[in-house]
Amino acid sequence: MTDTAQPLMELVFDQLADDDAVPADVADLVLAALAGDEDLAAALAGSPTRLDPRSPTGGDPTGQIWLRSVTVAGFRGVGEERTFDVPPGPGLTLVVGRNGSGKSSFAEAIELALTGDSARWAEKSSVWRAGWRNLHAPEPCRIAVELLIDGVATPTRVARAWPAGAELPDAQVTVTSDRGRHAGLDELGLAHPLELYRPFLTAAELGRLTAGTQSQLFDALFAILGLDAISEADRRLLRAARPHEAAVKEVRAQRTVLAATLEGVADDRARRAAVLLRRRGAADLVALAAILAEPDEATADEAVRRCRELADLALPGTDDVLRLVAQLRSAVAETVRYDGGRSRAALRSAELLRLALEEHHEGGDRPCPVCRKGSLDGGWRTEAEASLAELRQRSVAAQNAASRLTALMRQAHHLIDDIAFPPEAPERAVDGGDGELAEMVGPLTEAVAALRRVPGGPAELADHLAERYPSVVVAAGAARAYAEGFLRQRDTGWRAAAADLRGWLTAAGGLAAREATLARVKAARAWLSRTGAVVRDERLRPFAARSQRIWERLRQESNVELGAMSLAGANTRRRVVFPVSVDGADNGTALGVMSQGEMHALGLATFLPRSCAPESPFRFIVVDDPVQSMDPSKVDGLAQVLAELAEERQVLVFTHDSRLPDAVRRLDLGRARMVEVHRAERSVVTLRPASDPVTRHLEDAGALARTGDVPAEVRGPVVAELCRAAIEAACHQRIWRARVARGVRHDDIEAAIVEASRRLTTIVALAVFDDAERGGDVLGWLGRHGRWAVRAYQECRQGVHGAHLADLPGLVADARRLVGVLA
Repeated sequence: MTDTAQPLMELVFDQLADDDAVPADVADLVLAALAGDEDLAAALAGSPTRLDPRSPTGGDPTGQIWLRSVTVAGFRGVGEERTFDVPPGPGLTLVVGRNGSGKSSFAEAIELALTGDSARWAEKSSVWRAGWRNLHAPEPCRIAVELLIDGVATPTRVARAWPAGAELPDAQVTVTSDRGRHAGLDELGLAHPLELYRPFLTAAELGRLTAGTQSQLFDALFAILGLDAISEADRRLLRAARPHEAAVKEVRAQRTVLAATLEGVADDRARRAAVLLRRRGAADLVALAAILAEPDEATADEAVRRCRELADLALPGTDDVLRLVAQLRSAVAETVRYDGGRSRAALRSAELLRLALEEHHEGGDRPCPVCRKGSLDGGWRTEAEASLAELRQRSVAAQNAASRLTALMRQAHHLIDDIAFPPEAPERAVDGGDGELAEMVGPLTEAVAALRRVPGGPAELADHLAERYPSVVVAAGAARAYAEGFLRQRDTGWRAAAADLRGWLTAAGGLAAREATLARVKAARAWLSRTGAVVRDERLRPFAARSQRIWERLRQESNVELGAMSLAGANTRRRVVFPVSVDGADNGTALGVMSQGEMHALGLATFLPRSCAPESPFRFIVVDDPVQSMDPSKVDGLAQVLAELAEERQVLVFTHDSRLPDAVRRLDLGRARMVEVHRAERSVVTLRPASDPVTRHLEDAGALARTGDVPAEVRGPVVAELCRAAIEAACHQRIWRARVARGVRHDDIEAAIVEASRRLTTIVALAVFDDAERGGDVLGWLGRHGRWAVRAYQECRQGVHGAHLADLPGLVADARRLVGVLA
């Protein structure tokens, strides 16, 4: 079994160590491809592979990360600044509000602040990105998210602000933590986990990833399993193989073409070379090179002989010679600075000073033995030593300058002497061609003869080269062009074919090395593919099992049963396979048989495990609009899944559909925080705790019962109606709770409630006895709880029809008690 927490390089290294069938050079390529482009290039060049790949910038976050708050101002549907605080810790928070209330603006702000983009806008046209600033309060425009990291008191804050007129991508990003300010989330190690685990789920993202974009779904799951490095390594190997494959194909294709060309040349060498190229297997390169080395056939044709000499004439380039000229002139100038006479005098003076210094060293201070006037003392010695050093330096410089000048002059003379061109003109005409040849060779003969009249001085030699050599190059070029044209007319085709063959031999000489490299790369890719499949399947197994468990909760009454997902294919054919059976019959793949609601549920089953992977540092998950197209049974399943996740995660759900909060209440899934979002005129958004229908009806009834602004005869029927609505809502919750637990279909539950809701008696009977026909037993059941229960029930029935109610606050209190009994 493999462990997703084990570094992939270590895992692959262990697999390679256990596989005795893998050659060492192939193992080196596998490890190098995983390490990076530079390492792979070094391994292909024969360098040892480095086994300590660089870690991502900033490292990984060390603690669990919770969402603390999101602040929005001037963004999307939110005008004035509003802050939504979230209890940092496990729990379920439902944010409810009608479409257009601004609730999704908070969800998008969290995603945009942390990732710089939103799945809702991704891959959409610019129209979808328009209107991101609030129309009523566009300034200031900013969003901010605060995160809490376990063990760190100071929150990490990620903020994006847009100056007036700025576009969406031009946000000013600020990231701060307990360590100060950061250039971005990379420094905190959050960028890669955000991409890998994405703690955001939107209806648009789920729809896009489950409706045909299989490669995206494959890549997302592959990355979660920690295997994206294998994909990248395979791509590196593929890129490395391409130039070798192209070169091998090119050499093989050229071999066939070249053989056909040589067969058409009337030359014995060409025919023999063609036979060698046509043979099966590797070409005999040594034999082909020997054929190319054979001299041209001897000929008595003087024009052909001379033209061959001209075609083979090679001269140094004009630029090279002009550089030599510049060096000569520089050496001449340097030599002039250290003329010979001064340098000889300097040598004599230096020798005298050396002898005097030795005399002073041996005899100490004394009169000068030469002039008898001066004194050899300490002061003199200091000046003499300095003069001696200067004289020696000048002497060495003069000698170096002279040596350099001599070498450059020798090089210039060799250049002139090495021009291999016979100065004599052809002596006899052959086929009338020599006259024209002589005309073309004459200027070259004259230019070479003039160049060989070398002057004696170095400065004059430099000027001579600069003036005469370009004429030689021009004349040689014209003569060579004529000679090559002449030979082409006389040639059987061998010279051109030989040039092609020579170029092919050069390329074919490296063919064996390229084929060996290509074989190593292919072997490395094959091993990596086999190992990656094994590791992939083992790592996917627990992920797929969790998706299946979530699907079992979500599918509820669906007749589609989901098997364990798997990853299949490669390159452009990569896909995620969802095996399904419909009513027990195997139907192959899921996507072709599922309804839109089931597809949405499948997306949740697939990506909730991604966002809640144990390796993810994010302990929060933001889900926007998860109820799309779901029937009531799947909404109940979603409520159960979210409640289960909320035991360990901070689950934040934004929804306009009241069915999800209703399901959470009636299924009694634990304490869930509910927040209502209201949007008034000019995008003024308010957030307040949400209440269930029972509580809301009772609160409204209590407020109306206590007001003195409305006459009692007017307030009475309304208070009674509100209390009756609270009792009916409590009955609905009790009916749903009991019948769902027994596995009754949602449609049947809803139909029974609608049928029983014609009268208060029948709905209470259905809630208490699970039988709407037992309305006659309701008063008896109420009496067992006390006269207050009977009184509340009767006043709710009669008060809505205008019966006088003396104690409205008392009715509300009794209705509240009765609701508690029904719960």
